[in-house]
Amino acid sequence: MNSHSSVKNIIWAMVMVMLALLTACSESQFVEFKNEGNPLIRHIFTADPSARVFDDTLYLYTSHDRSDTDHQAHFDMTDWHVFSTKDLNTWTDHGAFFNLDDISWATKQAWAPDAIKRNGKYYFYYPVEQAKIGVAVSNSPTSGFIDPLGKPLVDKTGNEQVVGQEPIDPAMLIDDDGQAYMYFGCRSPRVVKLKDNMIELDGDIEPVQINGIEQYTEKTGGGWYGEGPWVFKRGKYYYYMYSNGWEKNTTLVYAMATNPLGPFDYVGEVMTPVGAGTSHGSITEFNDKWYVFYHSRVLSHSAKQRSVHFDEIGFDDEGKIIPLVYQAPNLNPETKL
Repeated sequence: MNSHSSVKNIIWAMVMVMLALLTACSESQFVEFKNEGNPLIRHIFTADPSARVFDDTLYLYTSHDRSDTDHQAHFDMTDWHVFSTKDLNTWTDHGAFFNLDDISWATKQAWAPDAIKRNGKYYFYYPVEQAKIGVAVSNSPTSGFIDPLGKPLVDKTGNEQVVGQEPIDPAMLIDDDGQAYMYFGCRSPRVVKLKDNMIELDGDIEPVQINGIEQYTEKTGGGWYGEGPWVFKRGKYYYYMYSNGWEKNTTLVYAMATNPLGPFDYVGEVMTPVGAGTSHGSITEFNDKWYVFYHSRVLSHSAKQRSVHFDEIGFDDEGKIIPLVYQAPNLNPETKL
């Protein structure tokens, strides 16, 4: 064997080793797991679950509470995960499919997201820096998302009177007539129409009117609007779910309307409090049943290291949600991350 061949063989061997390492790193992002009851996700801390059904699969888009988080920091989160299932029993964690490094105009606070499908593409909406909402697009629901705008879709900078004091927590709805809406906001609920391309606003950002909550405050819970909107349609009604604050006994509540722009009328609790410090969730229909997804701090006992749960939920003859009575799971003391 001549020296030239030896060098080629060495280079080839190095290339193969690098490919093997890259493959191992890629595969390590994917985690298969079974539903063992609540909490659903136990191998990492997750929060703010957005449940979406695309074709025959349920996808769960979540924020990611780091295991090494600085508990003094204000929810210092850096990426988002997506999970999928076809039967609610076997799940796949597709890894951190989008993160702050993929965004040229943001550096911190990767908070509660949502995603929607339209015209064969998937659109991922995310809040950052407590002040901006962006959008990313992909041909896949689990990978390949890119920022088509290179700037925020919604930006608080010099615009607080229009977008509200904290434009976070985007939630999407495509109505039966094809019109897309984005709901968002902390303390100041907002809604805006989107154009068919899903990356441009279509008209003015408007406040969301919720009737019957005037007597409530941030400290009292009840129907007070805190954050985390989620809107879905069932029959003739639009359901506007949200968190009513951050006190010990605050939880997910909802209002109803017959128009996606409201006004909405406050109804009551979606579920009893879980004591998470925050409440953020989603409701979706999958295989002819309805489910509510939410988070708790049952694995960590920390408000900044949360875990996603889900439960079946029902409706009464008037279309109102039958409130879910939360039951904390009886976990083995050794069940922890």
